Amino acid sequence: MTGNPSRRRRIKAGGQLSMWDPEPEAQPAVRPALSRKPRQRGQLALINPAMAEWARKGAGIPLDVAARRLRIKPETMIAWETDAAKPTIPQLRRLARLYRRPMAAFYLPAPPRHFTVAKDFRRLPDQPPIAYSPDLLFAVRIAEYRRDVVLDLEPETPRSTFVGSASAQDQPAMLAQQARVLFGVSLDDQRTWDSEYAALNGWKNAIEGLGALVFHFSDVKKTEIRGFSISEPVLPVIALNGGDSPNGRIFTLIHEFGHLLLGEGGSCDLADFSHPSAPALPVEVFCNAFAGSVLVPAEALLDDQTVASATGTTTWPDRELSRLARRFRVSQEVVLRRLLTLDRTSEDFYQKWRSDFLAQSDQEDERSSGRPSVAVMTVRDVGKPFARLILDAYQSNDLTGGDVSELLGVRLKHLPAIEARLAGADMLTGGER
Repeated sequence: MTGNPSRRRRIKAGGQLSMWDPEPEAQPAVRPALSRKPRQRGQLALINPAMAEWARKGAGIPLDVAARRLRIKPETMIAWETDAAKPTIPQLRRLARLYRRPMAAFYLPAPPRHFTVAKDFRRLPDQPPIAYSPDLLFAVRIAEYRRDVVLDLEPETPRSTFVGSASAQDQPAMLAQQARVLFGVSLDDQRTWDSEYAALNGWKNAIEGLGALVFHFSDVKKTEIRGFSISEPVLPVIALNGGDSPNGRIFTLIHEFGHLLLGEGGSCDLADFSHPSAPALPVEVFCNAFAGSVLVPAEALLDDQTVASATGTTTWPDRELSRLARRFRVSQEVVLRRLLTLDRTSEDFYQKWRSDFLAQSDQEDERSSGRPSVAVMTVRDVGKPFARLILDAYQSNDLTGGDVSELLGVRLKHLPAIEARLAGADMLTGGER
């Protein structure tokens, strides 16, 4: 080899790299002029301007924010929504992606029927309403869409007899006893669940068995919402925030079932409603009391010797709260809330403990944990009845592979694992996530 710097790498005509070919001859300094084609404007998308405005407002995105994200002027956005101008096809594609809508939706003659949670139970009535974030609006839209898919595939789905079967005048404790019978979950069943995820799936199994759909949503902070419900008599829906802890989701699940019993679906953040006399949110107070009574029945809690001997001034060490929480497979907060209701601790101790607990939970939320498999997360998010229905429709050629991939949000290669997940024994006894 030689160190001569004039020897440089070249690609031969056949594509082979050579270090030994001579330098190419110098090229002419002036290149021939290239003929330019006139620049053509992109093909315009002849959308319905009303649909552009509807899609933006449905996504909860202000006009100036949408324009900034699309890197266009607000005046251009206004022109699209008033039919003064049309977007190009690539611009429409970006618009659809931003609003999380199919491109075909912008060509519809009128907005389709669109679900909006009827009531917002997150704040007091005298406070201004809280706008849903785009991610929350999308979660609500997806829940309604999945429900519509089930109704399309199974139009003869029967009505659920429990929706609207109760009233706020009922005693939450009595209603809780009836609900446990309806669920078919005994205290012995509850104590056999060996983890918080097993308990979550056990309660989900019971509620799904009554004809309700239970979904999970992501990308929404639990400080905005812990869950919501759709109290339709056919295929009622409960949606849980997947960012919440398993025990938190258990309480939200039963709380939202209380909303279904009352026939008043809505969105909830499950803030501290420890003052039943407060005039603001009687429905939330009711549903919290109902959920606590379902998960930790008073008689069962008072059967514990330590609880029976406690008074309204008793302070509870974490080891005792942890022991009781493990017994009922709930959080320590739920146990302490029940102890307060049963006059086995004080309001001051409860509030102090809860303040410390929330501070600790915020720190734990920042820690990352390993993500489960695609099959586990898919079944968790869409629910077992929905996943089973989609796979059955695919196997009977009622749905295409593309339909299944879109509805489940996964590639077809994951279907065998999802099938195994649905068929596994852990789906009856609980299991991970």
